[in-house]
Amino acid sequence: MIDAGPSLKAADGLSGSAVAAYLSQKGWRTRPSRVDGISIFSRELPGSDEPVEFILPVAGDFDEERRRIADALRTLEGVEKRSLFVIADDIRKMSSDSEPTSRNPQRSPGFAEDD
Repeated sequence: MIDAGPSLKAADGLSGSAVAAYLSQKGWRTRPSRVDGISIFSRELPGSDEPVEFILPVAGDFDEERRRIADALRTLEGVEKRSLFVIADDIRKMSSDSEPTSRNPQRSPGFAEDD
């Protein structure tokens, strides 16, 4: 039996869309499933007869999103030969790097406060 505890903990705070962006950047192929908002990700691995595949919700409001993200992290851990916590941190970093940073824009030097 798989102990899903660590992968569920690593999945905390991750969204399916953030994981999907990471997978896309890493060369995974995606195709839609028969269920709207769910995608199937696959990748050919050297020495494997069949591609590795898993499903992932890419739209919010899926009850199973956290579990499917945990499944994806466990798969990535095996494929990338890295800790699922390191992979989750990379996904978080990539996701935060792509968010707009203009919440508190810095004023350019030379502008008065009223400009």
